[in-house]
Amino acid sequence: MRICDVTLEELSTRPDETYTSEQYVEAGRALDRLGVPLIQFDDPGSGSIDAETVRRLSEDLSADGIVATDGLNGDADAAVEAGVDAIEVRVPVSTARIERTTHGSREAVFDAAERTVRRAESAGCDVRLRLTDAFRAEIPAVAGAFGRFDCPIVLADSVGVRTPPFVAGFLRTLADASADLTRAGVRFRDDLGCGTANAVVATETGIDRVDASVAGLGRGIGPTATEEIVVATAVAGGDPGVDPAETIPACEAVLDAFGASVPDGKPVLGADATTRWATDETDGIASDPEPFEPFAPAAFGGTRRLRFGERTGRDDARRLIERAGGVPDRNAVEALLDRLASEGPLGLEGALELAGEV
Repeated sequence: MRICDVTLEELSTRPDETYTSEQYVEAGRALDRLGVPLIQFDDPGSGSIDAETVRRLSEDLSADGIVATDGLNGDADAAVEAGVDAIEVRVPVSTARIERTTHGSREAVFDAAERTVRRAESAGCDVRLRLTDAFRAEIPAVAGAFGRFDCPIVLADSVGVRTPPFVAGFLRTLADASADLTRAGVRFRDDLGCGTANAVVATETGIDRVDASVAGLGRGIGPTATEEIVVATAVAGGDPGVDPAETIPACEAVLDAFGASVPDGKPVLGADATTRWATDETDGIASDPEPFEPFAPAAFGGTRRLRFGERTGRDDARRLIERAGGVPDRNAVEALLDRLASEGPLGLEGALELAGEV
């Protein structure tokens, strides 16, 4: 499974924001440190990213750069001239999308896509095809694309409407219809909060690529979050294809580049994701935090934060006193619990300082 980070593409097409070339380059370099093998940009000139910025990124980064372009107008020239490694031609595939956006037939859409694909190939570019609204399309229509086009194909849940059971069944049925999932990718939006779960399920069917953006940044509700698919894959024993220890630092650097932030409750990147409170329910966390957390923060470049206060249990109080070099008798434990209740919440260093005073 390979991650294609689409943060730069997603942000360049936001109607309410524009970013500078330096911001895109700084973010791209951070993604390169993470080691994502693919980074996608939007068609130069169609959003806030221009051809010179795309060219600069393509030259600077070790990741392969992919430019997404509209497959209906047959014009791949701007993408070709940007000097990227590959071009991704996007076209609708569901009946509803085709009727609303083209007023034509699926055959006409595929004909237009084929002309754009051939034009890009004749210019020496590798080509991918993205089928928008694929997970609301009929299986024969999607399977037909695999039969007609021999390039990698990305299946997009363009409105984030699908759930893991549907995704698993859809992809299995697609494979039964002779679609080669080893050349398939997926892009899920997170409108129902299922983006990461959908991506994980998809990887279990043998797909080659998962599209994701840092912190799920994007237009409206964004796609699967890059850091979430990395951590979810790694903790399950899989290979996310990046440097896990760079996950949090690199993603934070991308956020900084665009002046973005995440709420404390955001998985992986939010402060609460690596913060654990010492309470009666987590007694023992002071000496062995791992049973009480989903992942070891340090494995992904993060910092564990322990908090002690009025709900801290006696076992943790005893362990704090021992670590501070004291004797954890009953009086000392009660004294420390009283002080934690009145002076907390405190981090580990502050709690140990109190423990040394009782």
